[in-house]
Amino acid sequence: MGLKEDLAERAAELGFRAAGITSAEPFAEAGRAALERTREGLMDGLPWWSARRVEVSADPRRSSPSARSLVALAFPYEAPPPEPAPDGRTRGRVAAYALGPDYHDTLAARMAPLTEMLRQAGHSARTYVDHGWLLDRAAAARAGLGWLGKNTNLLLPGVGSYVFLSEIVTSAELEPDAPLHKSCGACDACLRVCPTGALVAPGVLDNRRCISFWTIEHRGPIPLEIRPLIGDWVFGCDLCQEVCPINAYPRRAEPDPAPLQAYRQRPDSRPVLEELLGLDEPAFRTRFRGSAIWRTRRGGLLRNVCVALGNVGDRSSVPALAATLGDPDPIVRGHAAWALGRLGGAAARHHLEAAISAESDPFECDLALQACGPLVVLAAPAAPSPPPPGPA
Repeated sequence: MGLKEDLAERAAELGFRAAGITSAEPFAEAGRAALERTREGLMDGLPWWSARRVEVSADPRRSSPSARSLVALAFPYEAPPPEPAPDGRTRGRVAAYALGPDYHDTLAARMAPLTEMLRQAGHSARTYVDHGWLLDRAAAARAGLGWLGKNTNLLLPGVGSYVFLSEIVTSAELEPDAPLHKSCGACDACLRVCPTGALVAPGVLDNRRCISFWTIEHRGPIPLEIRPLIGDWVFGCDLCQEVCPINAYPRRAEPDPAPLQAYRQRPDSRPVLEELLGLDEPAFRTRFRGSAIWRTRRGGLLRNVCVALGNVGDRSSVPALAATLGDPDPIVRGHAAWALGRLGGAAARHHLEAAISAESDPFECDLALQACGPLVVLAAPAAPSPPPPGPA
C-alpha cells in the first residue's frame, strides 16, 4: 500500500469514521462566502472571528507554505441519549458534543500517530482541530467526506452529522479524493425547527440568533427577546441535527463503540437544573473542568439555567431561584429575577420585592415584578343582610 492507504487504514484503527484527501489549494468559493457573511454581520459577537481569519483560513499555504495536501478526518461522538425516566425533577438539555472531555485534546491525541507517520516519511505535518485557522467544513466537503447541509453541518453518508472535524496539512503529495455530489434535496426540516430563526437561508446561519451562541459564546445578559426561545437548553443546541434525516439511521449505522470510549466520563445530557443552580465556583470547577461546558464559566452556565427554569415554568423552582437572587454574580441574579417573573405567583413576587431594595441596578427585578402582574387581593365576603322583620 502507498502512504495514502496507510493513513486511511491507521485513521480507521484510531476511531475516525471517515478520512479523505484534498489538495492544499485555496478554498476560494467557501472563503468568499465566509467573508461575505462576516461583512454582513452574521458572525457578530464572536471576538475571535474576523475577516483576516477568514482570509488565512481559506488558504492552507498561508500558514504552511510547503503544504501540498490536506488530510480531512471525522471522529464520531454519540447522538443524544434517550430521555431519562421522569423522576419529578426539572431538567435542562446539553448539546451532545459536550458530553465528554474537551474534544480538542481528544482529537489532537488521536491524530498524533498520523502526523508521526507523515514525518517519518519525510514530510511536514500540521494539525488543526476547530480552533485553528482553517475552513474545516469546506476541507472535509472537498475531500469527499460528506456535503454541507442546510443546517450548515457536514452530513456524512452512513454516519450522520454527529462528528468532530479535524485536519492535517502536509507537504506530502497525496492523490485527492473526489467531492460527493449530494445535497439535502427538498428537505428543509432544520430550517423549520429552529425556534430563533437562526437559519436564515439554506446553509446560512445568523450567529446572532443561534441558541448555541447565546448559551456558549455570549458573555453578559441574554437579550429579553431571545430568552423565551432558548427553551430548556443550558449549553448549545442540537435541534437542527435531531430532525435531520441523515441522523435517522438504524443502530447498525451508529458510531462504533470503541472510539467512543474516549467520552465515557461525561456530563449529564439532561442535568437537574436546581442542582446546577447550587454550584459555587469550586463545585463548578470540580464538575466541569476539562469538558466543553467549562467554556461558559460558572456565571454563564447559571445564567442559562435560570433562563431554562423560567421557560420550563415549574413553580416548584421558586425557592431555588429565590436563593439565587443573592448570588455574587449580578448577571446570574438578573436572570434569576427574570425567571421568577416568568413563573409568577405570590411567592415569586414576595422574593422579588425583598430583593429589589438590595440591588444597585434593579432593572431586572422591576421587569420581573411587572411580569408577575398586579397583586390581587380578594375582598372579604360581605356580611349577610339581617332577615326582614316579621309581622308585628
